[in-house]
Amino acid sequence: MEQSYFIGIDNGGSSIKCVIFNQYGSIISSSSTRVPLSKPFDGYTERDSEDVWTANCHVIQAALQKADLNPSDVKAVSVCGYGGGLILLDQNGHPVIPCIVSTDSRANTLLKTFQENGIDDQIYEYTFQRLWSGQHAMLLAWYQRECGDSLTDAAYALSIKDFIRYRLTGVIGTEVTDASNTNLFNIHTQKFDPEIFQILGIEDLFSLLPERILSSFEIAGTISPKAAELTGLLPGTPVATGLYDVASCTLASGILDDSHLELIVGTWSISGYLTKDLASCQGRNNTLLSFLNDWYFSEESSPTSASNLDWFVESFYKKIFSDAENVYEACNLQVATLDPADNDLIFLPYLYGSNTSNFVKACFFNLSGYHTPAHMLMAIYEGILFSLVQHIRTLCGEQLPASARFSGGVSSSSIWCQMLADILGIPIETTDCKELGALGAAMCASIGCGLYKSPTEAVKNMYHAASVYTPDPQRTKLYAKKYAQYQKAVNCVNHFYSHEE
Repeated sequence: MEQSYFIGIDNGGSSIKCVIFNQYGSIISSSSTRVPLSKPFDGYTERDSEDVWTANCHVIQAALQKADLNPSDVKAVSVCGYGGGLILLDQNGHPVIPCIVSTDSRANTLLKTFQENGIDDQIYEYTFQRLWSGQHAMLLAWYQRECGDSLTDAAYALSIKDFIRYRLTGVIGTEVTDASNTNLFNIHTQKFDPEIFQILGIEDLFSLLPERILSSFEIAGTISPKAAELTGLLPGTPVATGLYDVASCTLASGILDDSHLELIVGTWSISGYLTKDLASCQGRNNTLLSFLNDWYFSEESSPTSASNLDWFVESFYKKIFSDAENVYEACNLQVATLDPADNDLIFLPYLYGSNTSNFVKACFFNLSGYHTPAHMLMAIYEGILFSLVQHIRTLCGEQLPASARFSGGVSSSSIWCQMLADILGIPIETTDCKELGALGAAMCASIGCGLYKSPTEAVKNMYHAASVYTPDPQRTKLYAKKYAQYQKAVNCVNHFYSHEE
């Protein structure tokens, strides 16, 4: 088969990446950059919209230069990006607010009101999603009440992925996995629903949602002359619609049925699985349409993830391991020297949000003068994974699938992978590609341009398994006891904050 190349662009909560793949899923080149988050007020997390677009152009140019490819060698491009967040454009496509990132919590007070007055429950019947601060529904409701002037010129409300695809092609539209993640989308009729807008008190904003809801694999447009000039891509290169990043990682993990859990520990802690049974999703926190026809994706997620470790490393461990070439690898090696049976510290990873209550904070339990920074580090690792387990138990109860496929930044560490296998008591599988969001987008591009006829064919050619971590039964028993202690700590903290004056 003649060599074909595909570009996947991943706009994550932490960084922006462009990766060039061949048709077998091998990385040819990549480039990444970070656009610093702006936090002008408590709870705000946003980025300048033009800075985000400029960064996308930069990483595309850099990846093309590294690959030493002629732009005509690129058969198609696609995009993925964080779910939630918001970008508003005017009629001419110019941003009227910054890019709001999914970790934004400015709407927390309004969210609490909606939970107390039953609006959250009303909307759930339409969407099978619980309201959360950093999504379209809450952010639009917040803007309507607090910054109505910002909406005067707004014509379109988009996700980050759909914004970048618009800047590449000049075509406005959204896509099924992102549309169904807004909490404005009726999961039963599979359309944006004006009744939801009425319940939220934002009926005047219904027209902001794009009329075009595209499938994940169709060609949404082509690279415009202006975008070609800024990126180095060839004008007319096909651009496939793409996916919300969790859906993109699910596809790139080779998950096409309900036999595997999808687990991600990155900026967010995410667990999910595919199902054809919508009724079984009732009661779960978040249900979306899948990239597969007639399949749904049931998901539990929260920001109780690796950002907690980043805080500890930036605040303390960079000083402790100041001579280390890779501070995170040094952390892994230190945790590997400890016996979990000898560490009774418990950490609740709630620095940036919780998966039990909207307003609780992070903390350590059992801290004493005996404990060292290494004990605290191990407790952070365990706390992040115990929080993930809490999501999994909500999704699956005690009956877990036969195995789980694990991705996100920490999945490159054998220490994290083995700890997760031991905690869950099921095999943990990883892939040989560490850029799963971008790979999922590249798969969309390969299907959209017709190289592969289906997701099954794309997975067969572009997904490659790497390692399987088998649980240690003795460690699994130990972690079951530690998880019970973790749950006691969660209950204590929830009680403490529920009685705040």
